[in-house]
Amino acid sequence: MATSSYILLNPHACVSTVSHADATTASATTRKNQTIEVSLRPARPPLPSDLLVHCPGLDPADLAVPPRILRAVEGFLLLRVPIGCSPDYVSPDDCDYFVYRADAEGGPSLQRLSRPHPSFHDDEVGLLPRGDHYTIAVLSATPTPTEDVYDLHLFHSEAPETWSFRQVSVEEPQEGFPSKIPTNCYRLYYHDTTTVITIGGERGTMGWVDLWRGILLCDVLSEEPTLRGVPLPTPENLMSGNNGNGFELGCPKSLRGISFISDGKSGTGCLKLVQLEAKATVLPYDDGRHYLMHDWTITTWSNTKMSSSWEDWEKGHKVQASDITIDGKLNSEMLDSGLLLCKPPGDVDGAERALQNLLVSDPAPGIDAAHEDIVYLMARVKFLHPKAWVLALDMRNNRLQGTAEFGTERERGVRVVCCPSSISKYTVNPE
Repeated sequence: MATSSYILLNPHACVSTVSHADATTASATTRKNQTIEVSLRPARPPLPSDLLVHCPGLDPADLAVPPRILRAVEGFLLLRVPIGCSPDYVSPDDCDYFVYRADAEGGPSLQRLSRPHPSFHDDEVGLLPRGDHYTIAVLSATPTPTEDVYDLHLFHSEAPETWSFRQVSVEEPQEGFPSKIPTNCYRLYYHDTTTVITIGGERGTMGWVDLWRGILLCDVLSEEPTLRGVPLPTPENLMSGNNGNGFELGCPKSLRGISFISDGKSGTGCLKLVQLEAKATVLPYDDGRHYLMHDWTITTWSNTKMSSSWEDWEKGHKVQASDITIDGKLNSEMLDSGLLLCKPPGDVDGAERALQNLLVSDPAPGIDAAHEDIVYLMARVKFLHPKAWVLALDMRNNRLQGTAEFGTERERGVRVVCCPSSISKYTVNPE
């Protein structure tokens, strides 16, 4: 049976009290020798695909914080399993980390990373598939941070008992900023990794991405790895507002997303960046919505050269929500789901909510050439509502390709997001 080229993973796994063993299931043991079983439930986009985790030897209270997929690259998943953690604080020392491989010889496999592992934030760890093996790489600031020196920790699956460590320097910094940095945008002056991308190739190139500022590329398989900087387009809309002082730049994940699309050759391809801009009114806190969305815009950029120059980035499509086409069937489905609302005939004051009034966030670009013009967005009917939908937006044709209810928050304070993944090419066909 032919498989789908990609799925949309829910990065927050489901903890199950019963086994769901099937052709996708793999098992291992925790550091305390308790069995852990992982199964994949693939579905066709825009429906979500879930990872099910079953630990028969653990009390459900020990998994009060659900496991989380940190990285999904080709047929591999890097999974964090917090054991005995409080929802208020998750320490890496209280977590086990596993790599799930969908296409291992003899069926799916699950391997626990050796301890002691380095202490790191979720955003700092990357995954590099290498045929039958893989590498885990962590890049973090040194204990006494400088602008050009970082700690690099590596784990190679063929040597599963050890982590290696070295310090790496930025040998090729990015160019100076093309415009003046306003007072409130001081965040642009330093690198704070928000995600990691895998480029691959013979040298095992990976990129630690600060979605506001730029990328630190590192050839992690080189004998003497170094870092080189690639800038990202600056957020001009946020830099130019507030009477020229700019707006304070918080976490960029709700407004920006990035992917690397391989052209099938060794370590070559294209970076894709997508940015969301919103026109909204801030409402009183007791309103329950906090923001009233008037319209929003999605813009894409591409970069094939990946040098230190801003000029490498080419602006692609720009789509405004109020101009997006929605066919009749899809519009009816969105009305039935409660995502959209329309006024009854003749009702002047009735409720109305069109596509441009949805609170959207967390844009995610496509991950392969066949879907590089698709951008996925999470949508809610009001701010912080636990229920979310995913929108699949066709940027080239300026139309909404599909939508589906994606999920509900399972962990306090955690956003419902989607993660495009090609793991479905290595496992069973989505239903």
